[in-house]
Amino acid sequence: MTAREFDLVLYGATGFTGLRTGMYIARTYKQGVRWAIAGRSIPKLEEVREKLVAIDPALSNLTIIKADASSTESLEAMTARAKVVLTTVGPFMKHGEPLVAACVKTGTHYVDSTGESPFVHNIIKKYHKEAREKNVIVVPQCGFDSVPSELGTKMVVDFLRKEYNLATKSAKLTVSKMRGSASGGTLASVIGIIESKDGSSGLTDQNQLVPEDVLSRVTPARISMPAVFYDNDFKHWQTYFFMSSSNEKMVKRSHGLAIEADGIGYGPEFKYSESMSTPGFFSATIATLGMGIGGAALAIGPLRRFLQNNVLPAPGTGPSDESIKKAHFTIEVIGESALPENIPGEEEEASKTGSVKAHAVIKGGDPGYGETCRYLVEGALCLVQNEDRIRNENKISGGVLTPAFAFGQVLVDRLRNQNVHLTVSKL
Repeated sequence: MTAREFDLVLYGATGFTGLRTGMYIARTYKQGVRWAIAGRSIPKLEEVREKLVAIDPALSNLTIIKADASSTESLEAMTARAKVVLTTVGPFMKHGEPLVAACVKTGTHYVDSTGESPFVHNIIKKYHKEAREKNVIVVPQCGFDSVPSELGTKMVVDFLRKEYNLATKSAKLTVSKMRGSASGGTLASVIGIIESKDGSSGLTDQNQLVPEDVLSRVTPARISMPAVFYDNDFKHWQTYFFMSSSNEKMVKRSHGLAIEADGIGYGPEFKYSESMSTPGFFSATIATLGMGIGGAALAIGPLRRFLQNNVLPAPGTGPSDESIKKAHFTIEVIGESALPENIPGEEEEASKTGSVKAHAVIKGGDPGYGETCRYLVEGALCLVQNEDRIRNENKISGGVLTPAFAFGQVLVDRLRNQNVHLTVSKL
């Protein structure tokens, strides 16, 4: 890529998540990153810049770029100035595609905060091939959707491979602890999926995002459905995790991309699932029923519109700073190795160990507006500061990729350098 004016442009800086993403950059990277903020409204962007100056006075001259999803010309002018564009502008099914198109056209890498699988499916169909040909790296779902799922799974897969020379038969995730709330923009994205005609296509297919050329080599599976069960490894009753659908699809895409790269992927018959831990059977049952009722309410048009207009937070709004400070989460991922006889070429060494389980733990602060901002920025900076390493280590060219496949251990290392708790060990 030829030299660009900016390493990074933050598009959507005036939104709830966008502002906090800019604040993370201002606090963490006072030097070494050439960046700008972009959006539709110059006055609102100037207000954002004033807030950033309060963190770092040197940002008084931070460049502001006017760009609008409805103007292809403005998007292409913006993307042509940057090595990477990081966007938090949702709902992505409504606003996201023009920016992806502009990035691919101008040869600019792209990172976003979406959790909308139909949007990801759409940009894979339309832009993956061209992005690959141009060596443009497009990484959707680089926030809380779906970095913990992606990296947690990648860590257990790599651990079993490196420590025991074993492929992974299955991995499962549980949210052990979570405290936090959603912004209006996040809820608008959820509603956008429900209302979209594309949202129903492949909704329950866990392999919806798997590359077509390796789909026959990936174990067929449905996304996790609402259920109550006890898990002997996590030692808690489990309920449905509301983000499991988009996360599971992303992890399976990573597996598929890895098959394209090395012929094996995560394992010959790799399976993946997500759930949420609860204190007991009763609480798991109540939580499952509650999420079922909530989902049903949003599926009914008149009731959904009533909730949007009178109950749910509006786009651009979100939890208070005090609530964000108190929020936190703990996620665990357990991976189980394939049996030695199921791993071509590994029988001799692997037969000494048999099946092994690996256990990854990821902890953080507010999932939506603390860790998401951190994940987005550190992911984008993988492309700014570590591009040669990720291309060499992960053997990637370009395309619509995933956080685990595009960034992998590089992102793990960057997050650990920012004191994020990411561990993996034998169970």
